[in-house]
Amino acid sequence: PTMLAHLGRTAGSGPALVIAPPAVVGNWAAEAARFTPGLRVVVHHGASRASASELAAEVADADVVITTYGTAVRDVEAIAALSWDRLVLDEAQAIKNPANETAQQLRRIPARVRIALTGTPIENGLGDLWSILDFTNPGLVGSRSSFVAALSSGRSNSRQGAESALRALNGILVFRRTKTEPDVAAEMPERIDQLDHCTMTPEQIGLYQAVLDSLVADSDDPDGPPKDARNGAILAAITALKQICNHPAAYQDDDRPLAGRSGKLARLEEIVDAVFAAGERVLVFTHFASWGVRLAEHLSAHTSTPVACYHGGLARGVRDQIVHDFQNGEGPGVLVLSLKAGGTGLNLTAASHVVLYDRWWNPAVEDQARDRAWRIGQTRTVVSHRLVCPGTVDERV
Repeated sequence: PTMLAHLGRTAGSGPALVIAPPAVVGNWAAEAARFTPGLRVVVHHGASRASASELAAEVADADVVITTYGTAVRDVEAIAALSWDRLVLDEAQAIKNPANETAQQLRRIPARVRIALTGTPIENGLGDLWSILDFTNPGLVGSRSSFVAALSSGRSNSRQGAESALRALNGILVFRRTKTEPDVAAEMPERIDQLDHCTMTPEQIGLYQAVLDSLVADSDDPDGPPKDARNGAILAAITALKQICNHPAAYQDDDRPLAGRSGKLARLEEIVDAVFAAGERVLVFTHFASWGVRLAEHLSAHTSTPVACYHGGLARGVRDQIVHDFQNGEGPGVLVLSLKAGGTGLNLTAASHVVLYDRWWNPAVEDQARDRAWRIGQTRTVVSHRLVCPGTVDERV
């Protein structure tokens, strides 16, 4: 809404191009219709979008053009040939790697003003922040290596200087709206974060130990695979262990019923039952999309209520419909989402409960997922459950 208000205030100075993940393109269009109905908005996405020769005429009749990162890269020749007043990147962590094709191709698009919107400007390191700042202000913050070196010094006096420099950058280049600011905090409901310990079943323990034993045996074998292959095996084992913590069927798909075989699933069922008894709604996040589909099927049967799974393999129209149905539905409900597709950008304030079924490496990404419900517009206390199997890779994460 803040960005749309700005675009509404500056309408007439030239077209604005908004580039966003597919998951939130529909949300941008809906929010524009709600908050800035006077703006002429065009969605440039999908098979029926304007061709390269038609794009100029489409843009001439629009105040705001909304597209996806993938479409912007595919149509970059036609888009870069036009003159844009503002270029807005939503979920700008998409360009955190300056060497990838998306970041490089989007730099070709001319715009009088560039704006980046992101809730996680640093996901892996200071290089992520540099990539976003250099995109919006090319050359202003120097080279990537010097920026990272200057702001990550280990010496005490240098570290203080680096912190001062970062604060100065924030004051000049970064405009933040945090939930701790008094005006915003006054609008926000309470939030309760819980760490739920889930005991593994004997089936899970057996599978977990078997993966560990296999990994140790391969590591101790002097004639075993080379170092790179061993590193790959370790990463694969970590993924397998996380899947086993979720459910045996998430690790080895089978046709057996899911109930009674996973401590996490049992805890999820308890949470869902309590949410339904209160007539409320809950979001369930997992970073394994295929497991999310299985979860949705199981919860549909468990609750006798249709449960959808929102993931990246669905067409944008289908995803928009899932969000609309969940937000506008009446009575209790569940929505399962993959962390990658549904963890950012969406407004899902119909839910007052969030379950993070498995752990991700970056807690900020988990917080972003939780904040699909705990955001401006939410009126109820939001309860967040992080499900963890004690003594496993879950806890190490």
